[in-house]
Amino acid sequence: MGINIRWIEEADADRLAEMAAGLSAHEGYPPPPFGPSEILRYGFGAEKSFEGIVAELSGRVEAYAFFHDAFNVGLGAPGLHMIDLYVDEEARCQGIGRALVGRIALECRRRQGTWVTWQSVVSNRTALEFYDAIGGRRFGAANYELTGPALDQIIVAGDVQERSE
Repeated sequence: MGINIRWIEEADADRLAEMAAGLSAHEGYPPPPFGPSEILRYGFGAEKSFEGIVAELSGRVEAYAFFHDAFNVGLGAPGLHMIDLYVDEEARCQGIGRALVGRIALECRRRQGTWVTWQSVVSNRTALEFYDAIGGRRFGAANYELTGPALDQIIVAGDVQERSE
């Protein structure tokens, strides 16, 4: 059974949303507010915020990985940040996750990048074991986010001008 890795397509939106909900369920969370319309809006076109690849087995999408460009000042180099990696449970342990990470690593090198980063929910033992097995290095960083009211409360208007692209 061969694994086919390819870029995401608009026609994949429903399946990607289904798998993103599967990842949340696997981690013990409710489905994210990330449906087909968000995939189409932020994965394609003018508001594109991420890129993605899928793995197909026998013509069916069984896994995905989303990522975006990033820069590491400490390394003085660009790289890629992997946002999500998910393989359907029945398709695991067949090399699909490794193939997806390998394709992201290849894309990183194509873009003259030197690193790939990601996070994992610490309760997701399956993911932690996989990342350890492929040589991922846990580093001493604490992950934080600002969202909702906290994000709104910290916004400061200043002299920085809006960019027109």
